Amino acid sequence: MPGIREVLFRRWQLKVAAVALSVILWVLIQAEETTSQLVSVELELEVPPTLALARPAPPIRALVFGPGRELIKLYAAPVIIHAAIPANATVPRYTLAIAPGDIRLPRNAKVTIQDVEPREVELDIDRFVTRNVRVALRGVVEAESGFALSGPLVLTPNEVRVSGPRMLVAEVDSVVTEPIEVRGVTAAFERTVPLDTLRSLYLRVSPREVVLSGRVRKS
Repeated sequence: MPGIREVLFRRWQLKVAAVALSVILWVLIQAEETTSQLVSVELELEVPPTLALARPAPPIRALVFGPGRELIKLYAAPVIIHAAIPANATVPRYTLAIAPGDIRLPRNAKVTIQDVEPREVELDIDRFVTRNVRVALRGVVEAESGFALSGPLVLTPNEVRVSGPRMLVAEVDSVVTEPIEVRGVTAAFERTVPLDTLRSLYLRVSPREVVLSGRVRKS
């Protein structure tokens, strides 16, 4: 009488093929079955030059209906809402109304939009302003043994323009450089140093780099 192990592994290739075929059939059936699913919506927002977005827009989701194979396409291509803030919008908030018909679907996705949530989005906006702020060095500059720095280090330019929402710009007292180390200096030098512009996604800094220079003398 054959043992359990022998029975289990008898014609194992056929058994594996049968399981694989079952999985494929299940996937095909699921792909054709129509269902509803919530998907994230990407907001493309036009902001007039006199205004600025002060904070990220709240998340938006759409209820999409269609076959499973079509819903899968939405993971490769974004679902988009294109909207514009009018120039006469009043700060600090603008209410953006959203309807299912405003949503743009990928052309190859045969699905329909059943609903969108929320139907109204509160956007934090502010006046767009520009001001000059000083540049601060974040780093170390050391002369070689037997030498010493002669005079102060110089950043050119020593001020940069910061633009963006008025309240965020008002909070900026300086823009720092990326960390830099200059060691073993024996002569006059210059280094191009990028500025740390990641303080806020809603602030623009121009220019985005400065030149650090200094002089050295024998000690």
